[in-house]
Amino acid sequence: MPPATILLVNTNRMRPPIAPLALDYLGAALRVEGHQVRLLDLCWAEDANRAACRAFAEGRPDLVALTFRNTDDCYFASRASFVDVLRADIDLIRQHYDGPIVVGGCGFSLMPTLLLDHAGADYGVRSDGEPALGPLLDALQGGPLLAQVPGLVYRHDGAWRKNPPGRAVLERLSLAARDVVDNRAYFAQGGQVGIETKRGCPGRCIYCADPVVKGHTPRLRPPADVVAEIRCLLAQGVDCLHLCDSEFNLPEAHAIAVCQAILGAGLQDRVRWYTYAAPVPFSRELAALMRRAGCVGVNFGADSGNDRMLAALGRDHRARDLAETARVCRQAGLVFMYDLLLGAPGETPQSVAETIALMKHLSPDRVGISLGVRVYPGTRLARQLAASPGDCGLIGNPASLEPSFYLSPALGPDAAGLVRDLVGDDARFFLPAIGGTQDYNYNDNAVLVHAIAAGHRGAYWDILRRLQAGLPPLSHLG
Repeated sequence: MPPATILLVNTNRMRPPIAPLALDYLGAALRVEGHQVRLLDLCWAEDANRAACRAFAEGRPDLVALTFRNTDDCYFASRASFVDVLRADIDLIRQHYDGPIVVGGCGFSLMPTLLLDHAGADYGVRSDGEPALGPLLDALQGGPLLAQVPGLVYRHDGAWRKNPPGRAVLERLSLAARDVVDNRAYFAQGGQVGIETKRGCPGRCIYCADPVVKGHTPRLRPPADVVAEIRCLLAQGVDCLHLCDSEFNLPEAHAIAVCQAILGAGLQDRVRWYTYAAPVPFSRELAALMRRAGCVGVNFGADSGNDRMLAALGRDHRARDLAETARVCRQAGLVFMYDLLLGAPGETPQSVAETIALMKHLSPDRVGISLGVRVYPGTRLARQLAASPGDCGLIGNPASLEPSFYLSPALGPDAAGLVRDLVGDDARFFLPAIGGTQDYNYNDNAVLVHAIAAGHRGAYWDILRRLQAGLPPLSHLG
């Protein structure tokens, strides 16, 4: 296949800005294959049309590939959808370009045919983009059939056809370069930059879209490649990272190996990082290694403090495990928060009260509360609700593009008021739709934007914690 030119397009304009990790990784893979990669990053474009004019003035690409990270802000109180933004971006590109357009990304992978119909792209790629774009370019230039392109969604005989998703073999794919996206700018205005140490999640959570998009089997990156990526970001002045793995400690052995690699490279005093983690398994050994390797904060997906609800949500931990995780984090000197997901099927005022009471007793550094469960197509929750069409807790239609949520009717007409009354004046809780530093919606969060401009860095929950506590910004390390 002859070398091709690909224009990568970032459509995400959320503020604070989040660096499009997928495009950095995808661009690195395409360059290894010999292709030329250009970037149109609409996050920074004050005038999208002018930015597009400049991008296409550099020459006509062989393919335009857009990433669509989020279909909406995943926030029940606002339900802000981004699908019309995607359509507007494709309409804009069509004004300058008559070639093939492909869309990918996590948000796209959840509802590919609906989004293709709505936005008007020619092709889509479900799941990983790295195994797909090279073969797609080859097919468009007269090579193998479109049916052989991993994860491709395309028109055939008037209908959409979906090829089986492609899964990148991360052991054979170096993702460390990080030279496609302006990570320095994202760090300055977004306060953190993400990396992956693996893809896929073995969790059985009924609501989670991650296994739908990335698979149920974790695919692990070599720790040495993760370290090489950290070095590349440090060279760009980025010293505060967020590990974007669904759960860093699944499997725990890989998390330990990554920490040991960071320590072996001597980077522990040059980088600070945050991560998501499951409450189990979270051993004393792992917690201590994480802290020594530069980890400063952990966000645990606790979901609930009620064992009946945890079982209903498909979680592997129970309330007693949260107590042990809190103890281990304190021993290791890790700042930590518990994220709660309230309002799922079966939730009652009693189960919410039990959960809030447990959080107050365990006293994590912060508690995040999401009220209302986002219902994504392809998840166990979506199938469960489809089998119970009379359930009045469902708000919206999961089979459509509108953001759909579930909120247990048993919580009554003022579920948010119920939660606020139970929390009281406890400032450790980030409550939904209250505003100020407790606004837990990260989309267009002016408090965070101003804090980052003032020098704060880190996970957004920890920046809000530091603001509430009157703590100064974390200082640069290198």
